[in-house]
Amino acid sequence: MFRSRVLHQISNIASSSASSSTSSSVTPTHHLITLIRSPIGLPASSRKTLEALGLYRLRESALHPYSETTAGRILKVKELVHVANVTKAEGEVLRKRRRSEGSGLEPSGRVYGGGKGLAESQI
Repeated sequence: MFRSRVLHQISNIASSSASSSTSSSVTPTHHLITLIRSPIGLPASSRKTLEALGLYRLRESALHPYSETTAGRILKVKELVHVANVTKAEGEVLRKRRRSEGSGLEPSGRVYGGGKGLAESQI
């Protein structure tokens, strides 16, 4: 019951956005789907649904236009994904966004692997 109501609402949004071509750049027309939880331990159908959405790794995003098929797939794995309604241009920018360079580990100057962690030059 709930699923059919959501599918109907999504299809109404998709049809209304397709009919109004002047405001199509302002209204969201796509789903930006990001995998936030691992499908390990879930049935094979859930894993295959994620593959159908184009999601293979954690924090990977995929951009799909509004459709009943996409809405049904999202509802099947709704606990594992984060969905944002965006325009196509916004979605492409957000999907390609990566961490900035140099966001890894920085050396602290401590020596690991023995004692108190003091370097020999400090003794």
